[in-house]
Amino acid sequence: MRVDDRLDTALRNSDFADPGNASGQWRQLIDLLAQNPIGQSPERVATGLVKVRHLRDSVPLAERVSAIGALHGRLRSPPLVQLLASDAPAVAAAAISAARLDDAAWAELVPQLPVRARGFLRNRRDLGPLAQRALALHSGGDFVLPSTAASTAAQPTVSLETAAPDPAPAEKVGGALPVAEVIERLERWRRDHDDGFVRPDAPQLPFVPELAGALPPATEIRFETDDNGTVIWVEGAPRGAIVGIDIAQPAFDNGPGPDAYGAAAFRQRMPMENARMRLRGASVVEGDWRMSASPFFDADSGRFRGFRGIMRRPTAAETGDLPIDPVKQAEQMQQILHELRTPLGAIVGFAEIIEQQMFGPVEQGYRMLASDILTDANQLLSGFDDLALAAQLNRGQSPFRPGTTDCNWLADRLAMRLESVSESLNVEVNLSIADPVRPFAIEPDMAERLFARLLAAIIMGCEPNETLKGRFSTQPGVIAHNRFQLTLPQRLAGQSESALLGSEPALNMALGGSPLLGLGFSLRLVRNLARNVGGGLHFQNETLLVTIPAVQDDRHLSKDQRGE
Repeated sequence: MRVDDRLDTALRNSDFADPGNASGQWRQLIDLLAQNPIGQSPERVATGLVKVRHLRDSVPLAERVSAIGALHGRLRSPPLVQLLASDAPAVAAAAISAARLDDAAWAELVPQLPVRARGFLRNRRDLGPLAQRALALHSGGDFVLPSTAASTAAQPTVSLETAAPDPAPAEKVGGALPVAEVIERLERWRRDHDDGFVRPDAPQLPFVPELAGALPPATEIRFETDDNGTVIWVEGAPRGAIVGIDIAQPAFDNGPGPDAYGAAAFRQRMPMENARMRLRGASVVEGDWRMSASPFFDADSGRFRGFRGIMRRPTAAETGDLPIDPVKQAEQMQQILHELRTPLGAIVGFAEIIEQQMFGPVEQGYRMLASDILTDANQLLSGFDDLALAAQLNRGQSPFRPGTTDCNWLADRLAMRLESVSESLNVEVNLSIADPVRPFAIEPDMAERLFARLLAAIIMGCEPNETLKGRFSTQPGVIAHNRFQLTLPQRLAGQSESALLGSEPALNMALGGSPLLGLGFSLRLVRNLARNVGGGLHFQNETLLVTIPAVQDDRHLSKDQRGE
């Protein structure tokens, strides 16, 4: 049979303990008594309560509050709650908050509690009907206005059953206020709080419309949260604009809150550094912030208490608002591409040595791996070329050199270059030429590169067994242009022009075999190349239309076209 004699041992030891260790003795006793020990004699429990009361004055107030806070959820002894509720207000509030009693126990305890403790108890939202009825029965006495003058005791008196509108806390005393005093107080309160009237010397909130514009925007906010992540203390900004903000849940839609990193750091009780935070509401705090904070814990119990930290406005570098020189940016891109090509060229060289067995026989498996490496490396090199071309256009330099390109030659070259891509994706590409068609007024290499990039990007957006139809023709006029009209695959036909050009990145993610740099980048590159020579790229009726200047020579047209 097991006997719990911890309370007896603590009482016996406290009789001979060092008086300087009163805090330790007091903590040990309330910890044992808080659990409402079963099987202990009432005499021993009463002795323990008397000892707690005797040691109370030797324990600092802050330590008493801290010790009771550590009992949160474990304080189940009504006699101990009654004893602690008679202590200082901070201790009484901590005891009422930490206690976990059933409805009947609260109802039985209410008449024994001091007035102030019953006031703390009314703030709880988990009380049962019995406890609420007991509090209601004592409301008439709890809310009596205090007496201030013994000389007026003979005057008629009145008691109020609602909270007095006096700024000073009301406590029950021996008598009640005279009627004249009550009327004077009510009149003074009405003057200060009359609707639509604010005294010049009365304190005003910072968000009065006339004053809101005068407050400078906050640049740094120090804050503290509770253990749920709600901001409860603020310095550096109006309290009403920040208190109540939650840093435990990421921002939803356009509302306030942290990013996913900040919310995850809170859940894991880990420090966060420069997490993104968004505030809404008052102009003094509206906008984006960077938040750095660390968790803090109770020194005695180790219980998590919340986060403390600082919010600051992001710098220009963090928001990406720095002015960018297009020429300098293009030069940096060229330098980066040069540095990437060097190691990639070495990889290509070694892969070719293995695949072609230049230094001797190589196992078939290694040759296949080398072939795959060559394919991927060539794709990367092609992407590097596209980036270099885009940087050159961004720098204001034209990549075109004088020359002409025959349309029949271009169609044959495109068929050869796109054969492997179309076969691997099981897509059929039909290119037709209207007769006659003028030559393109651009050099052959650039013409092949432009249309090959365009067709490869569109093919990768096709479903298996789809057919693409492209047609070259000449549009005569003051300045003749060659037109290339291409049907769009099913997955792209219903998309808007902004989505196809890359302003909606979800489209590129949805395409399983999108180009290396994305469909939008490829289309924008072709559009910019065409614009550079006086052409363009447009979308018309689920088709793509590219226009390029043609050679201004009537010998390439039929008699009917010359007549036009």
